[in-house]
This record gives sequence, structure tokens and C-alpha cells, in this order.
Amino acid sequence: MIATAQLWLATIAAHWQPLTTVMLLVPLAFALLGAIGLGRRELVSPLARRNSAVSLLFFAASMALLPLTIVAAGGMAAAYQGLGLPRLSPGFWAGLPFWVSVLAALVGLDFADYAVHRWLHTRLGWPIHAIHHSDSQVNGFTTFRVHWLELLAMQLSRILLLSWLGLPVLAVAATTGLRLAHNIYVHLELDIEHGPLRHVIASPRFHRWHHLDDARAYETNLANMFPVFDLIFGSYRVPQRLPAAIGAASAGVPDTDFVRLMLFPFAEWGRMAQRAVARRHTA
Repeated sequence: MIATAQLWLATIAAHWQPLTTVMLLVPLAFALLGAIGLGRRELVSPLARRNSAVSLLFFAASMALLPLTIVAAGGMAAAYQGLGLPRLSPGFWAGLPFWVSVLAALVGLDFADYAVHRWLHTRLGWPIHAIHHSDSQVNGFTTFRVHWLELLAMQLSRILLLSWLGLPVLAVAATTGLRLAHNIYVHLELDIEHGPLRHVIASPRFHRWHHLDDARAYETNLANMFPVFDLIFGSYRVPQRLPAAIGAASAGVPDTDFVRLMLFPFAEWGRMAQRAVARRHTA
């Protein structure tokens, strides 16, 4: 099982950098075509460009720290093996069509992401996830605005799930491009809801609601790809237009200060600790 997990990690690492490099062209093409062909100048406004630049800096930081993520995830896989917890035999998938294991990987990984996403919207998790929500001009580049601590949390949860499921490495690798492309798609500035399929696959309108700086949008529409998880766990909201800005300015999170954003989780946890100590002394 450890070898399988390591092979899976190596496969993802091998595909991630060239794949994301290609995928970075999608939001760029969308912005240029929208600005030139449709006259939507806000897609390339100075503020949009500054926000996109910060998102790209987070992408660069993630690439630089990818070895750390792989080592940590491999350690989690080894720990799982050492605990002797039950898991599905790889032979379970051998007798099934390949597309079944790919679909299982898609659904399983999205469930793992949903679970971590819910934690990221708790008091302790929010300082990490606030970085993704800090973008005040959400576009395709926002996909890559993720703090390395969030990447680590997501990767560890996926390793736990995949270790239990025993999915074929190729099935997991086959989902990488699809999941990344969909993530970029839901962040694009498109007002699309998917009509009768809105509960089947997440749309840009569904996800843009989640990025609104409004209490009615907090902790809702948390699924990355399959809104059914929000329906099951009560976090689904019918996406509607709200007179609210996008971003996390109300929480004191900057949108274009890369250094402050990178240090934000540690600063916020430090403030939490100080307040906890102060309350203890005054109790």
C-alpha cells in the first residue's frame, strides 16, 4: 500500500507542473477574449491584474513547496499502513471497468475536499482558507490562490481516503486534469447555473455565491465539483444574486499583499492565542 501511495504521489507530481502550466492559459485567454471581443474591460482592470498576479505568486510558492507536500503525504500513508486499519483490496477494482474506478476517484476525492473545506470554515481553519477568499476579483487564476497549509491539509485527507479505497493509480491520475479544469471553470466570471444539472455538477454561479463577502454565503456551497454533498449535509443554497462584494475584506484580509497573505494564518493564530491568554488572566 505504501508503494501504491508513493506511486500515486509521483504520478501527480509528474503531471502537476506541466498540466497546470497549460491550464494557466485558460483564465488568461478568457480574460483577453472577454475584454477584446465582448468589451468587458473589468476582466483586465488594474485591480484584476494585481489580484491575478498575487494568485500566480501563490502558484509559484505551491510549486516550490511541492516536495514538502509529497513527503508529508507519504508519511501519512505510512502512518495509515502502520495502524493496520481496514482498506479495500486493490483486487476489488481489477474486475471493474476503468471508468468506474475513475468515477469513484472523482466522487471520493470531492468528498474528501468537501470535508476539509468544512473544517477550513471553522475558527481554526479559516485563517488558512481566508487566503483563497481574499481575491476581490475572482477569476480563473483564483484557483491557484491557495496557501500551502491548505494544500497540505487537502493532500493529507486525500491520501487517507485513497489509502482506504485502494484505487488504481492510473484512475486517480486520470482525474487530475478534469478536476483542475473544472476548478478553473467555476472561478471564471460566468453567470451559468447548469439548469436541471445544477445539483449534479457545480457551476460558476454556484461557486461565486460561496466567494461573496456576506454572512448568508458563509459555510454554504462548499462542494468543489458535486453539489450533492451540500444537499446531503445541509450546506446547499440556491445561488442567487446578492448585493455584496466578493472577497474577505470584512474579515480584515487583504487582497493584493502577498507577504501579508502568506503570513496571515500565523498572525491570526497568534492573535487567537493572545486573546485566549488574556481571557484566562481576567477570569
